[in-house]
Amino acid sequence: MRYLILCRSLTYAQRAAAVLERRGIDAPIIKAPLRLREYGCGYALSVTRRFPEAVALLKKNHLLTGRLYSRSDEGEYREVTELDLP
Repeated sequence: MRYLILCRSLTYAQRAAAVLERRGIDAPIIKAPLRLREYGCGYALSVTRRFPEAVALLKKNHLLTGRLYSRSDEGEYREVTELDLP
């Protein structure tokens, strides 16, 4: 399963990706799907492994600025809340 972490701006996406990379979490910056964009922000981090750890790390570093989504194998997006995380 793939997860998307929407970011406030490209700068925040770059900062967040760098924090995750230092911890060994692969999270490339991608253009967010049009239907998920809020307030004009079009960037997200794509995470396939260690998603709960990535969210916790970004939250700790004050870099969790956007919504979280999971993507099913069929391509459908569902918003994920922190309560959904293991």
